[in-house]
Amino acid sequence: MLPVSSALFLLGLAIILIPPTLHLTSTVQGSNRTISLIGNYYDWNYSQPSGANPPITVAEGDTVIIKLTSTDTTHQFALDVDRDGPMFIASCPRSDTCSAMFTPSTPTSISITVSFPPGTYKYFCTFHSTMVGDFVVQAPPTPDFSVTFSPNSLSIQQGSSGSSTLTVTSQNGFSGTVSVSASVSPPGPSPTFSPTSLTLSSSGTTTSTLTVSAAGGLYSSVTNGNYLVNVTATSGSLSHSTTVQVTVGSSSSSPMGVLNIPLTVWVGVAVVIIAVVAVTIFLARRKTAK
Repeated sequence: MLPVSSALFLLGLAIILIPPTLHLTSTVQGSNRTISLIGNYYDWNYSQPSGANPPITVAEGDTVIIKLTSTDTTHQFALDVDRDGPMFIASCPRSDTCSAMFTPSTPTSISITVSFPPGTYKYFCTFHSTMVGDFVVQAPPTPDFSVTFSPNSLSIQQGSSGSSTLTVTSQNGFSGTVSVSASVSPPGPSPTFSPTSLTLSSSGTTTSTLTVSAAGGLYSSVTNGNYLVNVTATSGSLSHSTTVQVTVGSSSSSPMGVLNIPLTVWVGVAVVIIAVVAVTIFLARRKTAK
């Protein structure tokens, strides 16, 4: 057994050598964008088609590359990230995001990862108070999914079935499990899904087959007419609904008013009837012979 001092030494060494588990916050999926700004004493993009000091709109998580050129003198792009107001001090204000200084002969660019909260910020030139515009940060789009059917209408006969393919598509980086279910209005055909649970990856698609049966029971059939299959796809708090139009018509082999009975049953009934008739004739002849 190790002495207490040795055990404490080993415990301390383990704490030093084995790093604690890091809990990382999830990142926001964004896109890459490139924007051009032209510096001019009067305004950014002065006399340009985009207008003076054009608003720049991005989403949280985006990476924005701003290409900077000048038409007249020295400029410096600055983004007022801390919202303490534009400061025209010919140098980068503390806590703001700034480019290098640029002139007509020395264009530059700056890459900004939008990791700050949604809201309206100001971008400006640290030299010229007329060069101030809005830098609008929008909340990132919510991960979601869409559902579509192909075909979105079915025409089936009594006693048969039809199928349609449900396609579930990821939107804005959604990934997870989507459950699908169906009901019919008014009651009649029977809808089933295979599978009923779908695993969707980010930026991917997955499918499920909807089968609608108009077979009915032994002594009944689904009434001719139009039906609506209501389909719901759910994942957590997200839910989307869509419909499939179903038309049921009479089968050429099963006219209206005829029992919905398989052919084998009819054959069996015919055999029994023939057998009964044959026995009846046989017994009648025996009785006559006596």
